[in-house]
Amino acid sequence: MKKILLNISAVAAVIAMTATFSACSSDDEQKEVTYGTLILDGVKSNYADSEEIGTRAISVTGDVLKTYWTTTDLVTVYRNNWQNKVGELHPKSDTSEEATPTRTKLDGTNFITDGLKEGDALNLIYPRATWDYTGQDGTWQTISTMYDYATANVSVVYIDANANNKVYGTTALFGKAQQAIARFTLLDSNGTAFNTTELTITTAGNQLVKKCSLNGTATDKGGALVIKLKDAGNVFYVAIRNDNEGADQYTLTAKDNQDKVYSYTRSDVTLGKGTFKKYKVTMRLQDDTYTQRDAYTDGGEEVWE
Repeated sequence: MKKILLNISAVAAVIAMTATFSACSSDDEQKEVTYGTLILDGVKSNYADSEEIGTRAISVTGDVLKTYWTTTDLVTVYRNNWQNKVGELHPKSDTSEEATPTRTKLDGTNFITDGLKEGDALNLIYPRATWDYTGQDGTWQTISTMYDYATANVSVVYIDANANNKVYGTTALFGKAQQAIARFTLLDSNGTAFNTTELTITTAGNQLVKKCSLNGTATDKGGALVIKLKDAGNVFYVAIRNDNEGADQYTLTAKDNQDKVYSYTRSDVTLGKGTFKKYKVTMRLQDDTYTQRDAYTDGGEEVWE
């Protein structure tokens, strides 16, 4: 296929205003692609089991995660049941200090409007268009920007052809987050910090999701989820999607600074989508036998001993 080169002035015109230009088709025929602007209200859901918890940009103060939008957040837009990407949206402002931080105005230029008509459905996803839970580094910052998935479906309300194809849609109500967020604080048998760089999580149900298609169907699941900290520490924030509905048995495994293997197994743990849970876990030498105490709550954390 031939490449079409645009001069600098043409590029500037595309950036500065909505434009129609020709692109090369597979058979070298010229095809017009029409671009416009998409404008939506975006509203996020809340996670459960926290005073202030939501989905998207999050910050941590003590045991509270606060949800808000930032101008760097990315919402990717598709048509035809996730088949065709047609554009990207960003919040117009940072909402961290606003009275309703979970609501924002989303807009984006260079939105493909070819064949679009009022009533058509659009599919939205954030924080990125690759749905993948591997490669986590144990920090809430990375979960916020890479692993805190939620989706929404909207309809086109009005297309203003006299305003460079400005498209208005229904409010994007991002439903329940598609994973749980868990905070694991690891301790040794003396109750002091158990520092490590890597935490491995497995379940008896063997349904931990690694990757999904854009419509939310798991395409890779089972086996272990491995979380690697940049520097040794004892606190791990983990985005967990478990397709085994209801309670499951979780096993956490890690090595100390002498490469001794420690683990802890807890049954009847439920980490449902859209929940935030905090756990304080006493790690045990893997070869040791021990009797578990019933889990109890201490300062908002569930204690596993």
